[in-house]
Amino acid sequence: MTSIDSHYSQSLQSEKIISRLNTAYPDGPNLYHLAPIDQLHIGGIKASEKLSQRLIDFKASKVLDIGSGLGGLLRVCKNHYPAFYVGLDITHKLNKINRQLNKLHDKSSPSMIVTGNGQQLPFADQSFDLIILQHSLLNMPDKISALKECQRILIPGGHIILHEVLTGNHHETMQFPVPWARHPALSHLISTRDMNDLVNSTSLTIRSMEDWTAEALSWRNRQTNKQKKPQTPVVSPSMILGSEFTLMGKNVQRNLENDAIRIVEWVLS
Repeated sequence: MTSIDSHYSQSLQSEKIISRLNTAYPDGPNLYHLAPIDQLHIGGIKASEKLSQRLIDFKASKVLDIGSGLGGLLRVCKNHYPAFYVGLDITHKLNKINRQLNKLHDKSSPSMIVTGNGQQLPFADQSFDLIILQHSLLNMPDKISALKECQRILIPGGHIILHEVLTGNHHETMQFPVPWARHPALSHLISTRDMNDLVNSTSLTIRSMEDWTAEALSWRNRQTNKQKKPQTPVVSPSMILGSEFTLMGKNVQRNLENDAIRIVEWVLS
């Protein structure tokens, strides 16, 4: 088991998650019912909805989500736009729950789910016209291989969307644990400048770059306020990442406030 695989699977309560969802939502959970466990990226479901607009803009027909986790991003995208969707994640246990959640939420047209490494993609050349990485490069030490693999499987005229966490101007203040890493050795963040240099070292072109940090911090503040209210949720992030998740959330907020991290979206082609 890889260290990343262990990070995302060691506290996973698979049977409890499915059992609780079945009991609470006999007709099937909606996207917001699932959001506490399948929208763990910074920005939550609103960030996924914002990204889904890109599919409409680009008229994508074959979409790959690298680092798909429990599949929340693709379920949101499917709700907004019909396409052929594939989710890839290195953690097989997450993929297994992803399939179960797809069946609970929408039995009509589940996405294809593949266990694989984003740095060595198991797909033929020119297989997709849109590739999305949402908080995925932060767990990949070999980012150049990941980008080159994306370019290999992208059709001419296709697009790559990076919705990523980067180091800020005060990255030395970074606090752990965070949702993607319990300690620094698992966190492979780079700066905006390094990301630009990385992309420029390939034959990919940067079409746009937007800083989403301010709205990410606003979202995190709302999450913190929600957590102060007594509640017994049906499912919660702690069922994925364990009892440390509360501290992880607080650290994300501190890291955003201290400019230890930034949230940026790139569109490449």
